[in-house]
Amino acid sequence: MFLIFAPVFAQESNPFVSPERVNPRINVAVQIAKLLKQRNYNKVAVVYMQTSDLCAVFASSLVASLKTLGVEAYYVKGGEGLEKRLQELKPMHIYMAYFGERPAQEVQTQFNEDLYRVLTYDQKSSIILQPSLLSLGFLSGVYTDEKLSKLVDGKRMLTFSVKQDRVNPIFVEFKDLEIKVTEEPTKKQKNRR
Repeated sequence: MFLIFAPVFAQESNPFVSPERVNPRINVAVQIAKLLKQRNYNKVAVVYMQTSDLCAVFASSLVASLKTLGVEAYYVKGGEGLEKRLQELKPMHIYMAYFGERPAQEVQTQFNEDLYRVLTYDQKSSIILQPSLLSLGFLSGVYTDEKLSKLVDGKRMLTFSVKQDRVNPIFVEFKDLEIKVTEEPTKKQKNRR
């Protein structure tokens, strides 16, 4: 009698990486890419949260969209060694793709750690933030880290608001433990002036 053992691998799937969750994020990535192209952003490193599959999908969609539009863009994993990867690429702009399916404390911790790495990286690139970092309160969580609080003070960063599937650029400025949000006027608002 012969026994044959065949290994059985459990198929682990991420319920957050489904068409219902991914498709809206891809649409937002395409819109953000167009806005960055219109504003002449080039040489963009899109850093994604290392433990989030959804962030990785968003980041790859953004990089692919930017490249399709002729923008030099790079897909970069966050976490340990981020500074070295950025030194090799020397991006002019760093997009922080942090949010996703992970617990809020994990997102906050990884975002704070990687934002610190980006801000201490010797090339002073502009920073672009994922819309959910503002809308879900993760930017306020930056102030839980004293060293990071000092680094962000006086910094102005681009982010976006997403309303009814439309993406609009906004700016956040960190000043004296507060975050000031400034919406960029739309073309209609500019023409009214």
